[in-house]
Amino acid sequence: MAIAGKWYGWFCFKPRSKAAEVLSRYGLAPGAASAQRLRIFLSALRARLVVQAVHVEITGASTEQIETVLDGDLLEAANHHAAMLDLLITIHSSRALQGSGAPVLKALVARGALPSLLDGLRKSEKRATAINELRMRLKQAGLFHTGWLTKFEARLGAGDKSSPELASLAENLATLETALRINALIGQLPSLLQDAVRSLLDQCAPAEEGVAALRKGVLAGDISDRLQNQQKLRTLDPKRLRASFDRYRELDQGKQSLVRDAVQHRWITRQKERLLVGTGFRLNSAGADLRRRLTLRGERALRLRQVVAIGESIEGGDPLFDLRPVWLASPETVAQIFPRRPLFDTVIFDEASQCRLEEALPVLTRAKRVVVAGDPKQLPPTRFFESALTVSEDDDVETDQELFEVHQGEIEDLLGAALSIDIQQCYLDVHYRSYNADLIHFSNQQFYSSRLQPIPGHPSHRTRFAPITLYRADGVYEERTNPVEATQICRIVRDLLKRAEPPSIGIACFNVTQRDLIVEKLNELAQEDREFSDRLADARVRRGPGSFEGLFVKNLENVQGDERDHIIISTTYGPDANNRFYRRFGPLGQAGGGRRLNVLVTRAREEVHLVTSIPGSIYRNVPPVPPGQSPGGGWLLFAYLRFAEQLADAYERLHHHLAEVTPKTQPEVHVRPSQAPSPFAQALAQRLSREHQVGSEVHWGNDGFCVDVALHHPRDADDVTIGVLCDGARFTQAEDPVEWDLFRTSVLESQGWVLHRLWTPHFFRDPRGCTQNILGEAAQQLNRSEEKDAIRVEKRAR
Repeated sequence: MAIAGKWYGWFCFKPRSKAAEVLSRYGLAPGAASAQRLRIFLSALRARLVVQAVHVEITGASTEQIETVLDGDLLEAANHHAAMLDLLITIHSSRALQGSGAPVLKALVARGALPSLLDGLRKSEKRATAINELRMRLKQAGLFHTGWLTKFEARLGAGDKSSPELASLAENLATLETALRINALIGQLPSLLQDAVRSLLDQCAPAEEGVAALRKGVLAGDISDRLQNQQKLRTLDPKRLRASFDRYRELDQGKQSLVRDAVQHRWITRQKERLLVGTGFRLNSAGADLRRRLTLRGERALRLRQVVAIGESIEGGDPLFDLRPVWLASPETVAQIFPRRPLFDTVIFDEASQCRLEEALPVLTRAKRVVVAGDPKQLPPTRFFESALTVSEDDDVETDQELFEVHQGEIEDLLGAALSIDIQQCYLDVHYRSYNADLIHFSNQQFYSSRLQPIPGHPSHRTRFAPITLYRADGVYEERTNPVEATQICRIVRDLLKRAEPPSIGIACFNVTQRDLIVEKLNELAQEDREFSDRLADARVRRGPGSFEGLFVKNLENVQGDERDHIIISTTYGPDANNRFYRRFGPLGQAGGGRRLNVLVTRAREEVHLVTSIPGSIYRNVPPVPPGQSPGGGWLLFAYLRFAEQLADAYERLHHHLAEVTPKTQPEVHVRPSQAPSPFAQALAQRLSREHQVGSEVHWGNDGFCVDVALHHPRDADDVTIGVLCDGARFTQAEDPVEWDLFRTSVLESQGWVLHRLWTPHFFRDPRGCTQNILGEAAQQLNRSEEKDAIRVEKRAR
């Protein structure tokens, strides 16, 4: 092929025939161009075979695998191999590394690191230049500590690309002036803080972590100083404090009986001095006269008003009031019997919101001091059959006295009149009646701005069903009655009285006609069922501890002041026979109707049974009250029905959630909202969770009755073991912290809580010991509860 293009080529006949034979194998015609083309092809083929052989030797791949590689990829790999071999030959020329080039190259290829290594080596020169320039600039700035620069350069030399410190410096470049003056600023700090701040700066601690560390250190130092310098804190002994609290409680209980005995002794002594002779065995003249006034019979018998009038002229006062210092009477009786002068030291008006102002005014003249007790959110005086008072506005008000008289003339009850003048006031914020806080939740939210503090029950006492049960009677309201609701109420009463320990029952409805119908149907059911008749008779004469608790049936206007375990409410209203519903609610729709509803829904201690025929589409879709307006009685009734439905749904969801809860591998700490949060209680809960795997509820209950840390039961998600009370933020809010704490403790213990008292001075001195005491008491309570459960199961088995 080499002579094919020469001038003497035609003399070389034999080589030409061999060349033609070779060209024919590749499908080429004899000629110089074909020969040149084939020569190039064969040269390239020979080069690929050589490169393939080298690649197989280096990578260890099979010939079949290499034959499928494209020429371009094979060429790129060959270039990498050549560059790496040149590098190894140039750098590793020492005797220790001689002969290791091929193995090193094989290892790099096997790991797929060869391309990235070569790319990094190509850029290494630029990177080294940039690093050197950065080092020079940092040193020239004069802002950085020598030790920090050394560590930073070492990190850069090791290939660390991250530089969070420099990124932070770039972001905060605007505050660089403060950084430049840092040494001067540190010098202005207290001496105890200077070393700590410099240490944090040397460690390049982030600002948030540094401030947190300083705060922790300062607080720890301050706590330590107080514990050492204040004798009361230094000598605080938890056991002695507990004994003091127990002794205080014992003395307080004894004080109550002693005060009662002292008051009784005072009045008995006064009676003896005025009514008995010196020997103390028979009546003197004053005593004999008083007995004569009280025991006259027949035509000469005196009325009580006459008895009081005769004694008015006795020197030193009528001994009748020494014999009977406390009188219980209605305002009308007081005005009729007692003379118009201050006979009594104090007059107390109870349920003053129902006392008309004109009835109270005559009573005010009979006392030196007046106490007005009532709830402005409860039932106002009933004036159904009275015409409104017409006030003439022809005369202009000219003096403050006239303005006051006009204002007071518009007030309908004594409580409203008392609240409109400047008098000493106090509020009862604790709600005692309802055993379940959900019973009072609606009224607390709608009427008292969530100010009332109900007594929370123990978590283990949580009921399966909501304490308010809504019954859909779907009856017809006609002629002011709803027979279907009355029948449903009778069924509820019968079911309640069948219980082994029947509760006390009260029935309330919205008018007198429905009340009479319910009484009639109860009597009819009693005639049909002898057992129910006996139980109903017992329920009607039932007496509780110190009070009458018989079953009653009352309308809305007469239920104030009553309370029972279970209250059954008939809303009475519903569609007429033509299925038309009219929003006519009688007294409930009048002014003050919401106060009537508030009385009705707050009578129950344990449960409310709400029977209604009002269509669900009516009360579920009631529009919200416009801002600045007060809701009326009808709107509040609809809202209460909707609240009852939502409460039942919430209890059902909670039940399903607790049934599906599986024991958590990691303890949880739930911090509930509180108006007086305790950072110490939160930190304690986190410590128990982090170090001892014990979850808890922080600020359990409400702000009035709060358990600072309630420890979760390890197996029962619906229970706790013990509650921890801390001397935290709430102590400073109480006027008398000792009285408040004793009251809170006694109420919580009455609900079934086992409480552990933790005093912070003791904890700061011995945190580990205090923590172990908490865990030990929780374990003991857990064992006690398991023993009780075992005994209960054994009794059931028997």
